[in-house]
Amino acid sequence: MKKILKYFLYLVLAFVALLVAMNLFVPVYVFDSPVPFHGDYLHNPYQDIDSTYWKCCNFHGHTRQYGGVTNGRNNGNAVYDSMYRLFGYDHVGISDYNKVNDYEDGRDPGFIPGYEHGCNVWKTHQVCLGAKKVRRIDYFFYQTLSHKQHMLNKLGEQNRVVAVAHPSFVDGSYNVRDMKYLSNYKILEVLNGFVNSPEHWDMALSNGHLVYLIADDDTHDVLKVNDIALKITYLNAKENDAEQLYDALLSGKAVGIDFKLDREEKMENKVKRFKRDIPYLYSAKLNENIFSVNVSKPIRNVKFIGQNGTILKEENYKKEDKRSGAFYEIQLSDQYVRTVLTFFDGTSMWLNPVTRHENAQITKQRLDHISYTWTAALWLIYIGIITLICLFIKRK
Repeated sequence: MKKILKYFLYLVLAFVALLVAMNLFVPVYVFDSPVPFHGDYLHNPYQDIDSTYWKCCNFHGHTRQYGGVTNGRNNGNAVYDSMYRLFGYDHVGISDYNKVNDYEDGRDPGFIPGYEHGCNVWKTHQVCLGAKKVRRIDYFFYQTLSHKQHMLNKLGEQNRVVAVAHPSFVDGSYNVRDMKYLSNYKILEVLNGFVNSPEHWDMALSNGHLVYLIADDDTHDVLKVNDIALKITYLNAKENDAEQLYDALLSGKAVGIDFKLDREEKMENKVKRFKRDIPYLYSAKLNENIFSVNVSKPIRNVKFIGQNGTILKEENYKKEDKRSGAFYEIQLSDQYVRTVLTFFDGTSMWLNPVTRHENAQITKQRLDHISYTWTAALWLIYIGIITLICLFIKRK
């Protein structure tokens, strides 16, 4: 028993040394102070949309991989695809853990190679779309702001679109305060089948980070009524073509639908309700400083939300009003305005923000800089720890 415990201790120390060594890949970042949106130019991503072009998409879902070890073991590729096609989805995306699944290549004309990156305790994950390669490196335990920024930077070099995934899923994943400083990512998974993250989005927007939303099921079992067709991204693209989908995502021509869930509902009834009751955005126009929204169904509640998540205007309507539109007069003090519409069946529609800028040439801010002094100091500490562990093992 003494021998077993001794070798177990050596194994633990070797594992700790490996984890410490992995941190040698991560520089220490310092961050500039964020600058909120400002200026006289109001940017509306929906100004020129064509309401006949909406494409129904899911980008985050899992199939059976690694012999069924990961969550998704009940989703064969064919079953996964056929269930989403049953609901009438235009684009069916698969984002297996740290692996690109090419099953949809040739089946989906808008095929986008993607995966979910992340193998760590706190589920600090990213949805990677347009993947050139899979990044195998991750940081298993606690991640500092530098770890998170470095990962976003590296993933941005290897993927067309990087989305911060389900930031509210686990405390200690992406903290709300992180979003004040993190940059160099383009999309935030505001709506997820497990959890919504409006606080993270408002923190990013309030500090001048122009990041747009994505809404995904994060499917793990497509045969369960509470695991499919929950959170839907509609992209304004003429064709289900990868380049057009990328463009719609990155330019903000997207809406997120939080579809009302009935856990007791049979799947065939949900399919019918989905096809019958999904709301569509007809227009979201900016006329000088008046932002007006029109949709396909009567609205029960509308909220216009601004800096720090403040509700700028809220209105409730009765069913007999049959109000399918709402407007907000944008004030000089409003740095951004985003809209959430709720319908009488409990479904809601989330719009990307109208934002202030100095002119039409919008530049997204970067706040991160590598501190070479602090990086060198930290690396010396890491190397010292690894050396001590190796000497201890060797001596014993």
